[in-house]
Amino acid sequence: MKSKFLALSLVVASLGFANAADVEVSDIYAKATPPGAKNTALFFEIKNYTNKPIKLIGASSPAAATGEIHTHKEVDGMKKMVQIDSIEVAPESAVSLKPGGLHVMLMNIKAPIKEGDKLDATLEFDNGQKLELKDIVAKSVVAKKDGEHGHDHGAHDHGGHHKH
Repeated sequence: MKSKFLALSLVVASLGFANAADVEVSDIYAKATPPGAKNTALFFEIKNYTNKPIKLIGASSPAAATGEIHTHKEVDGMKKMVQIDSIEVAPESAVSLKPGGLHVMLMNIKAPIKEGDKLDATLEFDNGQKLELKDIVAKSVVAKKDGEHGHDHGAHDHGGHHKH
């Protein structure tokens, strides 16, 4: 049994290098904006398949003037949004960007983003890799109360790769 498992893991590793899939982004969506809003947020999961830590160091989108990386910190008992330089993903692990936590902020959006709208974005990592993300679907993000699931039934749609 043991040798079979080893052989399998070697195949997986070599496939990873062949596809250069050091980093994978999944479950991505944009926040639908209320009228007059200037910014939107992107939420997603970053998986690091390498044996070194990687950092998300930048983001941009044609839909917005600039992209920034933000997190929420508690300051004097209030949750405040603060800009950070990067998000580190440890070797062979994943980090989730979600409402109330880490996220990519798209600042000064060119038009309101309604639920169901699609936008593109580019994520930049410190290993020189850039991920082009197409057709990110906007969803209304409802702040969840503890113990409540909210309206997140669409989280299992992986970005519509099957559409042409």
